[in-house]
Amino acid sequence: MNRISIHTLDYYNKCVIPRIAEKYHMNMMNAIRAFLLSKTHAMLENPDMALWEFPEWAIFEIWETEHNTGNPRDSMYLKGE
Repeated sequence: MNRISIHTLDYYNKCVIPRIAEKYHMNMMNAIRAFLLSKTHAMLENPDMALWEFPEWAIFEIWETEHNTGNPRDSMYLKGE
């Protein structure tokens, strides 16, 4: 199976995790866990999903949708028309 670049994942991790920590008043370890163990991050790791084409703020919104609803696919970026 192909994987996306570790540098790409590192970029998204460095952008999204601090946003989670700030908005949800989490310490960094909890924010790291919340993102790395999420369905959103698993989708980001899957090259077939091509989530790496989205900007970091959209990935945060997808994660936030998952956080609020339990399903990242409820995000306006993934719903489709």
